[in-house]
Amino acid sequence: MTWKVLIPEKLDDKAINLLSSDTNFEPIILDKASKEQLLEIIASCDALIVRSKTQVTEELIEAGKNLQIIGRAGVGTDNIDVPYAEKKGILVVNAPEESLDSVADLTLGLMITLCRKLHIAYERTRQGNFERGDLLGCELKGLTLGILGYGRIGQRVAQRARAFGMKICAYDPYINPRLPESEGIMLLPLDELLNTSEIVSLHMPLNENTRHLISTPEFDTMKDGAFFINTSRAEIVDTEALIAALESGKLAAVALDVVEEESPENPLLKYPNVVLSPHIGASTQGAQKNVGLIIVQDIMNVLKGNPARYPVNFPKLSSEAKELYGPFRDLISRIATILHPLTSSSFNKITINYPVNLPNPLPSILTRTFLSIFLKSMIASAEINIINAQKIAEERAIQIVESFMSDKDYQNRVAITIEMDGTVVNTAQGQISADQKLIINKINDYDVKLELVGYLFLIDFVDKPGMIGSICSFLGQNDINIAELQVSRLLQFQTQLMALKTDQDVSREITTQLQDLNGVNWVYYYSF
Repeated sequence: MTWKVLIPEKLDDKAINLLSSDTNFEPIILDKASKEQLLEIIASCDALIVRSKTQVTEELIEAGKNLQIIGRAGVGTDNIDVPYAEKKGILVVNAPEESLDSVADLTLGLMITLCRKLHIAYERTRQGNFERGDLLGCELKGLTLGILGYGRIGQRVAQRARAFGMKICAYDPYINPRLPESEGIMLLPLDELLNTSEIVSLHMPLNENTRHLISTPEFDTMKDGAFFINTSRAEIVDTEALIAALESGKLAAVALDVVEEESPENPLLKYPNVVLSPHIGASTQGAQKNVGLIIVQDIMNVLKGNPARYPVNFPKLSSEAKELYGPFRDLISRIATILHPLTSSSFNKITINYPVNLPNPLPSILTRTFLSIFLKSMIASAEINIINAQKIAEERAIQIVESFMSDKDYQNRVAITIEMDGTVVNTAQGQISADQKLIINKINDYDVKLELVGYLFLIDFVDKPGMIGSICSFLGQNDINIAELQVSRLLQFQTQLMALKTDQDVSREITTQLQDLNGVNWVYYYSF
């Protein structure tokens, strides 16, 4: 038989040739196709390959009557309705790892550029000025490189930097400390790394915890005359604070592949010691060629009945497992959402306890679901999903243990423990009630019983008179109505945990102000 593969966007010629070389496949290549054309042509196609431009909507998927697989020639799948594809039994695949080396190479290139003042030398020489007296640079050998985010790209940068004889330290609150240490790399707290490094390179994901992570206090902590490089996400750096550090001379030079404002009016453009590039980290011939080849190979394999290399969604479940999957998936997903911000320190073991009667392969899929949410904001280099989550955990030397509870008291319950070298970091336990409600009933040593729907605050505070009233008064003064409230005490630690639900969504500003109340240890807000 012949499988038709629709390609409405530019794909590397070698990838097209690979597809055309097999008589079982017929590539249908469209150039600037309209929505109407896509809807008409996809009806007879077995596969679809897109990049970032084509929006693979529910309507387009529905029109693909014979569609079996969708390939995204790149990392993200934001332009693909993955849940609807899954509902229709259509596999989605992507190519998450092909640009990692490209970004690492660019990072080293930017280091050399800054240290040797190549950007200044280039512009000056173009103007016919061969004066070099003030272009005295420095060698990479012997300099200390501080890597913020020791994931896949950070590790590749470290490998390259070692070849230049650099000293390397890393900051990553979520990495197993044994991983960098086994490679001769010092794992340091953020402030110590900044104060130690001549070059600081950023390789972290953007999330609520990392937005403007590098601001005035962090720049002030850096060595005088440090070099700063960002090839990850612009919003991790406070641009105003960066400009102030440049103006004061705190930073000798800066290289950015990402900026918060992509426009000719960007104030960073006026500084001669700032190197800017238009987010070209993955823009190499090798990366683009490999992305196309990986996707074409995956689609050819799947249509011939072989497993996918990088599937985004997962295989079908048995009818028995399918009935249980929905509620358990929602429960473990919400427990993961609760535990993630609570887990701000390193960990190297995750234990998940399931009811003994869960049919296979449901526990494995639920574990991957948990990891895909719990680890999501810790991963900068690739989109994490339930297929690659286990592999990413292994790469970070995180041990994953599944155990099973036979006691009737644990029926329909899931309990999760996060540990570091045998010391418990965080725990949480939830259950599905008889009427199918999702209940959280334990957070660390605090006993709670609250349905996981709506708007939820978890507030840890000092156990002293007036605290409950102070918190409630603050919310009332800000027109936040309390729908439900529970308090649990830990006498040995002289702390209390308030689990509080509100009638309306709450702004980040309110949460921050609540955190600043005297006697409040920490505050986390969730919207389910």
